[in-house]
Amino acid sequence: MALLGRYWLEFRYLFLVQILEQRGWLVGTILFTSIFPLMLVFGLGRIGIGQTAETLAYVITGSTVVSLTTVGITMLAQDLGNAKERGDFLYYASLPISKAVFLLALIASKLLIQLPGIAVSLIGGSLLYRFHLAPNPLLFLIIPLAAVSISGIGAALGMLSPNFQATNVLSQLILFIVMFASPVYIAASALPLPVQVFGLLLPPTYAADALRRAIAGVTDGRLALDLLVLFAWAVASLGGVTRGLKWRLK
Repeated sequence: MALLGRYWLEFRYLFLVQILEQRGWLVGTILFTSIFPLMLVFGLGRIGIGQTAETLAYVITGSTVVSLTTVGITMLAQDLGNAKERGDFLYYASLPISKAVFLLALIASKLLIQLPGIAVSLIGGSLLYRFHLAPNPLLFLIIPLAAVSISGIGAALGMLSPNFQATNVLSQLILFIVMFASPVYIAASALPLPVQVFGLLLPPTYAADALRRAIAGVTDGRLALDLLVLFAWAVASLGGVTRGLKWRLK
C-alpha cells in the first residue's frame, strides 16, 4: 500500500506539471482536437453512396482510435523527442520518480486534452448519422487502456529517433499507417491478406474492434480477447519504457 501511495503521489504531481506546461496553448489544442475528429467523421461518412450501419461504425470508432493514436504515438513521441533535445530528462533524473509513472502522467495529460475529441467522435457521429450508441461502462476501460497500449510505439520513437525532426516525420507516418493500413477505418476483409496479417500486430486493431463492440452493446469473448491483447501491450509498453528510457541528453 505504501508503494502504491508513493506512485499515486508521483503521478499527481507529474500530471499537474504536464498540464501546467501546456496551459499557454491549452484552449487552442482542445479546439483543434475536438474539431478534427468531427471533420473526419463528417467527411469519411459521406464517401460513397448508401453507407451501411457497419461502415458508419468503422468511421465513428476509427476516428476515436485515430484520436487515441495521436495521444499514444504522435503527441507522446514528439514530447519525449523534444524533452530529449532540450535536456529535460536531466531534471527528471534528479527526482525520485518511476519512469513508468512519468510515462503514465504524460499519457494522461495528453488524453485529457484529447477527451473532447473522443466524445465528439462518438456522440457527434451518432447524432450526424442517427447511429445508435449503446452506453457502455467498458468505454471507460477501453479508452485509457488503448492509449497506454499504443504508447510503447510512441515512446520508442521519441527515445530512439536521432533528432526531433525525425521523430515528427516518423510519428506522422505511423499515424497514416494506422489510419489506412489497419482495420481501423476499413474492415479487415476489405484489406489485402498481407495487410490483414500486419494489422494483427498493431494494438489499434484491437482498440477499434473493442470500441465497435462496446458501442454496439456486445459483450462477448472477442471483446475479452481485445481487452487482453490491449492489456498485454500496455504492460509491455510500460515495461519497455522503464528499461529503455535513459535520463540523458542523447
